[in-house]
Amino acid sequence: MSLNWQDLLERPLNSSLSDKTQIPNIPLFFGRRYELATLTQAIEQGTRLIAITGMGGIGKTAVAAKLATALQSSFQQTLWFGFHLTPPTIDSLPSLPPETLLVFDGWDRILGGDVCDGLRLRAGQYRLKYESYAEFLRSVVQTNHSSCVILTSREQPEGLNTLSGNGAVIFPLGGLMEGAIELLQHHQLTFDAQQWIFLVNQYGGNPLFLNMAANFIHELFAGDVGEFLASGTLVTGEFEPLVAQWLRQISLLEQTLIKCLAIQAQGFTREEILLHLRNHLSNGDILAALLSLKRRALVETIKDDNKERFFLQPVIFKCVQRLFLSKE
Repeated sequence: MSLNWQDLLERPLNSSLSDKTQIPNIPLFFGRRYELATLTQAIEQGTRLIAITGMGGIGKTAVAAKLATALQSSFQQTLWFGFHLTPPTIDSLPSLPPETLLVFDGWDRILGGDVCDGLRLRAGQYRLKYESYAEFLRSVVQTNHSSCVILTSREQPEGLNTLSGNGAVIFPLGGLMEGAIELLQHHQLTFDAQQWIFLVNQYGGNPLFLNMAANFIHELFAGDVGEFLASGTLVTGEFEPLVAQWLRQISLLEQTLIKCLAIQAQGFTREEILLHLRNHLSNGDILAALLSLKRRALVETIKDDNKERFFLQPVIFKCVQRLFLSKE
């Protein structure tokens, strides 16, 4: 079943909306005070488009739901569309009713993924027949109205960088830090300051990964984070199906680059990557794949002696090794 925008938006404001358009209930939510305060302030100052981006499990939907709930009184109505659950129709674009907060959760559902001449589209590129949704986002930013659009996406949609210059906000969502303490305490784990920092770094602060790891620690280590870390174990088995799904959605070129980055945990500089793959790909193709992986939030960067180093989070690193390199 696909969403019919006009049927939904033409309903009277006091009519009931289907379950798929209600703000989801997020029973467990930890931290994110800075993120919510920053985004709330941006909307109160008139920002018309906010894109919350980041890898799967990082908490984009949860942040958007908490933000939408907090802002309900500031708008005449709030409409929530879950693209992951109900893909949008191709031939019907949303309109902008006055004083409305519209949230599109899972915008990446209409990005990438299509196969063209045997190759998957790069990250952020709109799937075939969905290109008009890019025009919708432009209209959100460039026309006068009293509404606001929030979208969540695992990929940064193409064209957003240009729109951000006109007032749109691209908000890459990072992992939990202080909020991770609340999460671990919720699972009744015992730990000291060094242990929780190390655990958070191991799982990139990803709430989904941390919840899964916390359940593992609770069941097999009696909730003792120190004993778990002393075992040298990095829980990856439960994550593999999810990571494998993400990797199926990227191009063969990006898979080649992912495998290259999985050779060493500290990653590589851009020059090292180009040198490593020089016999297989052109520099232009390598850089395009690197940018695509970064926009999919599958590759992270850090400054190292004034050079940018590209690397995989430990969980992604281990999963790629198990899924690809162990079979070669």
